[in-house]
Amino acid sequence: MITTKIKFRYIKNKLKDSTQNIEILFDKINSLIKKHNNLKSENLEIKNKIDFLKNQNEKLVEDLRNSKLNYQSLKIGKFLESDGKQYVKKRIDKMIQDLDFCISNLSS
Repeated sequence: MITTKIKFRYIKNKLKDSTQNIEILFDKINSLIKKHNNLKSENLEIKNKIDFLKNQNEKLVEDLRNSKLNYQSLKIGKFLESDGKQYVKKRIDKMIQDLDFCISNLSS
């Protein structure tokens, strides 16, 4: 009978410890679930931010492309307005003379 009482107490203590362990495990699982959900929402925010920054980067690249084209046009315009204008006129006149010469040779 004494051994039975001792066994019963031992089993009762083990069950009590098991219940505590289960509660601790349950709390840890809940904590991990909360952390997981927080990380999921943080991940979603970061993905959205990445998409936003990609779009912004594409717009900036397009603006840069347009600015480069405008700069090239401005350089050409400034070149034509400067002393180079005379040089360009002479080259065009020379090309026209060469074309006239070729046409007259073809006609004869």
